[in-house]
Amino acid sequence: MKGSLSGVALMLLSVGASATQLQISNIDYLYPDSTITQYRLPWFSSPDNPIAAKRINDHLFSTFIFHLPGKDPQATLNQLAKTEHGMEGIETLDYHVQYLGKNILAIDILGEWCGAYCEAYTEPVVFDLSTGYRVTLEQIITNNGMDTLATKVRKDISDKISTFVAQQKALPAEKQRDEDGVIMDYEAFYAECLARTKNPDFTDYTDRYSLNEKNITFLNGRCSNHANQALDDLGDFQTPLPVSSLNEMLTPYGKTLLTNEPRQRTAPLPGLSDRVLYGTLGKNTRIVLNVSCQRSYIQGAYFYEKYGAAIGLSGKCSPENTQHYELTTSSNEAPAEKIVLDLKEGRYQGNWQSGGKTLPVQFD
Repeated sequence: MKGSLSGVALMLLSVGASATQLQISNIDYLYPDSTITQYRLPWFSSPDNPIAAKRINDHLFSTFIFHLPGKDPQATLNQLAKTEHGMEGIETLDYHVQYLGKNILAIDILGEWCGAYCEAYTEPVVFDLSTGYRVTLEQIITNNGMDTLATKVRKDISDKISTFVAQQKALPAEKQRDEDGVIMDYEAFYAECLARTKNPDFTDYTDRYSLNEKNITFLNGRCSNHANQALDDLGDFQTPLPVSSLNEMLTPYGKTLLTNEPRQRTAPLPGLSDRVLYGTLGKNTRIVLNVSCQRSYIQGAYFYEKYGAAIGLSGKCSPENTQHYELTTSSNEAPAEKIVLDLKEGRYQGNWQSGGKTLPVQFD
């Protein structure tokens, strides 16, 4: 059988006032008739905090292979990999644990996605070990701090581009020529990218961050499109900043996670985005929700626990308003579904509508 579930490490982590055992195992799927791994995902288990471990696993599976792991995650991965459209577009998957601290787990998902062409990507994810929820930058950094970080990252990328262009222009003409004898105009090549770094309203540069014990690192893609990738000598951008430099920018929840100061644990504000939520549809049908609000649009899916397949959802959202959401299915193959949710008494509650039928829905 292709794929194996093998124990990798047993680590003792301090979460809050108690010690938590977090075991990390591999779930692997090999290329057909090969010993080379095509898909590899982590699997977390914890005898002390099984709910947090389950939420982390469900988040990774539902986000990156669009399916819940079910009772046997290895069998789920095997089945999806062998099905014609089960892993459609996902050429490879791997992971790297960046950091395991007393409060957080930081992991990078490494993959290759293929559509009209293939692109490699790295998607960093940070989890709160006490809850298993994903930790977004907006939860741990104040609004003013977000502006400060965006400015720092813009300046870093701007400086890297400007320095590189100046260095190339300073070279003798013969060293500026490529193998075809053409002088590359790097100033024009990076002009659009450089212009974005001068725009204070362009905040995308802080969308993706990775974390370890010493640094928070903002990850940004290259300036070029796929067709011009070979000409882009700068490639992807990484902007590391010391975690210690964030102290004045941290929210109370951020201080709970990232400082060693003894303090009462503070929870993040309620929200729907980037959190795996467990709920009930109708009387007792268990469902799972995983959606993300980016700018003014929300995308993601909900899943029936019994079946595990993703049912795509989309809608409008606002980072400033986490009280009300209206989500609709994005598939044209079935009657449209609509989920309306309001935050009441700390939980999202509302109704599910489809084909003239309405059922109550609520999330724990």
